[in-house]
Amino acid sequence: APAPEPVGPVVAPVSTTTTAYGYTCRRASGTPVNLSCVIGRSVDGRALVATRQGSAAATRVLVVLGQMHGEEWPGPLTVDVLRTLRPASGSVIWSVRSMNPDGGAIGRRWNSHGVNLNSNFPNKFLRDPRSGPRALSEPESQAVARFLARVQPDLVVSLHGFSEAVDTTGGGRRASLARAFSALSGITPAHVVPCGGPCHGNLTDWYTATSKVGGVAFTVEMPRSSRVVRACGVPGHRRETPIRCTALAAVVMAARLPA
Repeated sequence: APAPEPVGPVVAPVSTTTTAYGYTCRRASGTPVNLSCVIGRSVDGRALVATRQGSAAATRVLVVLGQMHGEEWPGPLTVDVLRTLRPASGSVIWSVRSMNPDGGAIGRRWNSHGVNLNSNFPNKFLRDPRSGPRALSEPESQAVARFLARVQPDLVVSLHGFSEAVDTTGGGRRASLARAFSALSGITPAHVVPCGGPCHGNLTDWYTATSKVGGVAFTVEMPRSSRVVRACGVPGHRRETPIRCTALAAVVMAARLPA
């Protein structure tokens, strides 16, 4: 089992509060993160926090979700690194370190109701003991679904582990962006990641099907060796850990999204 995750980096000192997308948020200064919003609470009452880097007026919007399954630890560490980077002008990056903080606190896949959050979204929802009694039954999936519906990103990158691949399910622009991300991050191959049968109730299919701006979402399966330096496809960063390379790739992808 991996070592306990370190606490994420401290967001810059708060100066004021404001309202964004219907949330009460805190403005910050001095780091790339300039806004921090509590978008919901877990079953056990832990905060789900979305932070923003870049201008609110930016026309290219990327969301990175660091963790859905609590035992998959590379994603939150990737978000920690991402939040130290400045996005290019014209792009904005939102990130959620963990949408399953209860599971993340103890390395458990499920939330505190025993639900797999990646089976709890409305797209092709199928009721079973791990998917919940109904679509969006869980406070964590409700919060993230509401947040994505309000922000309407052009791209959502959902970080998972540990089969190491970038999911091209769905083809078209979704697959094209997934392949580009794979080349930048060094996480390969880029191919269809199976669910062990038909995929039911997962977040990336749901967002791709419901985005009002033509936005898409795909899954990145990070390796267990995410702390080991290896080849990276981001220009100027030939050798990085997958954690850092994936964070750098997110910044590059945000800049390349169509305005």
